[in-house]
Amino acid sequence: MMVAALAQREIAFCMRVDARNWNCVTAFARSGEAERVVTLDAPSERDARDYELARTPTTVRLIRDVTPSGRVRVLMTSLLDAGRYPAASFGALYHQRWRIEEAFKRLKHRLRLEAVTGLDYLALQQDFGAKILADNLCTLLSDLDAPHDGQCASRPNRVYALGALKPLLGPCLLRIRHCLENLIPVLAVIHQTRCRIQPSRSYPRPPRKAKPHCHLAYK
Repeated sequence: MMVAALAQREIAFCMRVDARNWNCVTAFARSGEAERVVTLDAPSERDARDYELARTPTTVRLIRDVTPSGRVRVLMTSLLDAGRYPAASFGALYHQRWRIEEAFKRLKHRLRLEAVTGLDYLALQQDFGAKILADNLCTLLSDLDAPHDGQCASRPNRVYALGALKPLLGPCLLRIRHCLENLIPVLAVIHQTRCRIQPSRSYPRPPRKAKPHCHLAYK
């Protein structure tokens, strides 16, 4: 459904797919081919009505991507021109989504986006806006006048920066003098606590254990 919605709105995409719900993906994964252009079925009448879609088939491109560890994954994209968008470039493109996922994780868990102070619409808006603002300010301050290492690249430690700046952001916005004075040494420590960027390094996820109960969002 999402594939049809993105294609009909002319929004280019690249996503990872599995063989559980896609017969064409299963056939492609077993074929050993590097890439293949396939046509997906048109949305059902009900889905087309609910999501305001045309009942037309969608043409996509499947790409086989092999990770440095040897793991095979199948990517689906709307970019069909193999000359302009070679298959070899999609592995790096897909990997770039990791920073976006980490940002969502930081907002949901570190800033506790789902923990609100009230249940009315205004409270939700205020909590959401305040936490997004705090994350943006933390990002800007952790990159401000950051030292440059001539031997290797580095990036700010967002988790450490958020923990150090969270108690100071509110008082600093209120221009409380002693908090503004404490901000300078805190920034100095944040700029020294950076993470080295090591090319081609990966962090495989450990096997996921079954949760003892449903997530809060499903209750």
